[in-house]
Amino acid sequence: MSTTLTLQNSINFAAPILKNQPLMVSNFEPALTAANIVLGTILGPPFRWRFNRNTVSFTITQAGGTDYVQVLPDFGFLETQWLTDATAKIHQFNGAVSLAKETAIGRPSRVAPQYDDNAGNITFRFDRMPDQNYIFNGDYQKKSKLMTSPGSPWGVVPDEFNYIFNDGFLALAMLLVNDSRFPIFENYFVSRLLSAQDGLSDQERDIFLGNWMRVMQTVMRSQGSANAGAAGRGKL
Repeated sequence: MSTTLTLQNSINFAAPILKNQPLMVSNFEPALTAANIVLGTILGPPFRWRFNRNTVSFTITQAGGTDYVQVLPDFGFLETQWLTDATAKIHQFNGAVSLAKETAIGRPSRVAPQYDDNAGNITFRFDRMPDQNYIFNGDYQKKSKLMTSPGSPWGVVPDEFNYIFNDGFLALAMLLVNDSRFPIFENYFVSRLLSAQDGLSDQERDIFLGNWMRVMQTVMRSQGSANAGAAGRGKL
């Protein structure tokens, strides 16, 4: 899967639809932030993509305790996790957002990415001290890398999904330039993104829609404040 399309390609796509209203007024903004919002939405939870998946594996022991630091600069969020014991038997178990320290000994049943020092070091905490040596294995989704210029690619998102990120970028651009067609293209983006993730639960879909609405409300408020400020300066 090729990943050759850049933010500039999306700007070129959006420009004629927006009647060539400028999308890069200062330091590539607001196009850059709009694109990063869309990219972060596509690659953030609850969405899980085969092209954005990575793995982590390490040994846990009773002597090692409950906490284990791993260098994972691209870590986004855990997707699946399991333990393999000395007999090669696999034990599925659950993830958690946070876990308290524990001194009880047994086979762990939950794990949490407890700490992130923002330098690529992730501390995984298990819910009990291992009763024997295990190999921990996990699949995780990688976090998105911020675009920094119009030449930045759409991260790891393949070109074949341009119908999703171009609709998302166009929707945000319409919102920023007060184009009345914003709700139409917002619906295109959301529906196409969700249709590409048919494995989501109803709860995950509802959480995503709620979060997306809050992001859009924040952008609307920011844009409204900017427009009010510009109008006020025009009267001086």
